[in-house]
Amino acid sequence: MFSNLQNSAVNGSWIKDQYRGDRSLGFVMSIDKATNMMLVRFPKVRKDSWLVWKNHGHYVVIGD
Repeated sequence: MFSNLQNSAVNGSWIKDQYRGDRSLGFVMSIDKATNMMLVRFPKVRKDSWLVWKNHGHYVVIGD
């Protein structure tokens, strides 16, 4: 399980956000490697958010 925490998402990945409690599953729409950010859509709260792309355990990749 620890290795999953270190996997960084790719376009089209589903992720589980571990940082905030109001967001759960998100869909990675875009990745900007120059800024190390990714655009994630969270259907539960109907918001798009820019998150840090390189994973430091703040999200888990659950599917591609």
